[in-house]
Amino acid sequence: MGIVISRYRSRAAIRRRELLAKAAALEEELKEARRAREHDARAFAAKEAEWEAERREQAEEAGRLRRRLEAAEEAAAAAASGGADDHYFVVEQMREEQARREEAVEKWKQLYLAIKTELDDLIRRTRPGILFRALFMRNMCSPFLEYNSVSGVL
Repeated sequence: MGIVISRYRSRAAIRRRELLAKAAALEEELKEARRAREHDARAFAAKEAEWEAERREQAEEAGRLRRRLEAAEEAAAAAASGGADDHYFVVEQMREEQARREEAVEKWKQLYLAIKTELDDLIRRTRPGILFRALFMRNMCSPFLEYNSVSGVL
């Protein structure tokens, strides 16, 4: 009877050590996943700061261009004040050019925002989902894989 008890206890001790090792491995994976997620969050925050700085630069450049265009219009109006026909023609050309530029700027802004939105959504959808799905599948499927490998059934 002493042999059965000692065998049982040794099996339980072995099983306990295996479970502790498995738990330690899973905890290490979780730590690695947290570190990766924090790294990604820091990288994303840096990119957002970069995008914000770029947006500010573009707004400043648009303001500079707008002021320069207004100054050019005033100069053309002052220069063309001598001839009535030339004045209207030059002013009309400048207005058309300004309208074309504004349309182009608006199209680029819309394109930039659409791309940024898509990338943000893609990053938010893929990064946490992959991690959760991988951990879920590993935790849920591992008991079945162990059972099947022990019983010999695939």
